[in-house]
Amino acid sequence: MKGIIEYLEARVDGKTLYTKELVYSLEGGALQGVYSDQISFSNLKYSKTGLQLDMFLVSNERIYTSGAKTPLGELQKDFSAVSLFRYELAQRKSTGGITGLFRFVSASGKGIPAEAVVSGIHGVHIQNGTLSLREDQALYRDQLAPGGSYKPVAFKAEHRFFVQDGKLHYEYEGESLDVDAASLRRKPSADSFPPFASIEK
Repeated sequence: MKGIIEYLEARVDGKTLYTKELVYSLEGGALQGVYSDQISFSNLKYSKTGLQLDMFLVSNERIYTSGAKTPLGELQKDFSAVSLFRYELAQRKSTGGITGLFRFVSASGKGIPAEAVVSGIHGVHIQNGTLSLREDQALYRDQLAPGGSYKPVAFKAEHRFFVQDGKLHYEYEGESLDVDAASLRRKPSADSFPPFASIEK
């Protein structure tokens, strides 16, 4: 835990990063999402066995139908918001491993997809200067579907922090899973998301 705290304190806490605009595909290409953001990491608090770190997110996210002549058609939903998420981690006495959670705290606007969503965090480690951790979203959240409807989905992802050319980089590589709301069984989704790469200016 000491190494994780020292890494966050020296390289991550107090940093602001930017994600260039990227496009992702939903429902087999029926919908296209356009996303960019500004991310700030702050408020690191810790003890000998645990830590807390806030992620403040200013996001621009709009979802369109796929146009007949252009990649983007009619605007379906604007999910742009200012949001606060929080990492909370602890070192387990039973195994020495570090586990915890990543959760939504609050956001501006209404109908935020991440509202009341929490993820389990595991696989926390530093290797070759990169801090990595794995995320497994609990239960499910809403994903926009054609016609203004929604479907239940969950995400599995890897988060990576590293410094390159003196700048902090944060990468998020996620996999979308369709969820059966009754059984909570999951299966791979056809939705396609590119890796999200944010870089300190």
